[in-house]
Amino acid sequence: MSQLSDPPIRILLVDDHTLFREGLRRMLDAEPGMQVCGDFGLATEAERALVDGLAFDVALVDYELAAGGETFADGLELVALLRKVRPDAHALVVTAGLELADLLRAVQELGAGIFLKTEPLAELMLAIRRTARGERWISSGAAMELLAGRSASAAPVSGGQVVLSERESAVLRGVLEGLSNKEIGAQLGLSESSVKAVLQKLFEKTGVRSRSQLVRFAIETQLGGG
Repeated sequence: MSQLSDPPIRILLVDDHTLFREGLRRMLDAEPGMQVCGDFGLATEAERALVDGLAFDVALVDYELAAGGETFADGLELVALLRKVRPDAHALVVTAGLELADLLRAVQELGAGIFLKTEPLAELMLAIRRTARGERWISSGAAMELLAGRSASAAPVSGGQVVLSERESAVLRGVLEGLSNKEIGAQLGLSESSVKAVLQKLFEKTGVRSRSQLVRFAIETQLGGG
């Protein structure tokens, strides 16, 4: 079946900033293969729609939702409800930033992705498509918080069958910080070609092919390690 004939990704949008939500809805509805099936300013409104049988594939939920009563203290409470009502659907928490405890809850307990509002909106389209496929999108800034919070001294990846050297761990941290090979080399006192060689070794050890896949591997391995 061709991609054009595939059903659109149904998106549930929950954000209490009206102008942002309306603008985002227009952009998403104009994107091929995407359709906003509902947009709400309050978690309680989204809850009522779910009770009425609203179906969706990906929920974009603002973390900083206005207080919606005792049930919803923030966007994560709504995500928890969404996961119970529609366990087959996926959630992407949209936020300017989260405390480590909330990051861990969103990613580990709720299985949600994290999209930072500091990222270009064009990246949101990619995040939605990958989330709809069951992947977990985590913005690089959030990834750094997660990995730093797990252990300040441990290597970023230390679980399973992957064991990294001190140099490999240092280069990986540079990748997670979004640094170029040249910047990583300057930071570590290595030539750019040496950084490339270390990266190639990281790709071989982890079985990935790109920097973005390497970041996701690091996150999944570290979080999965308990």
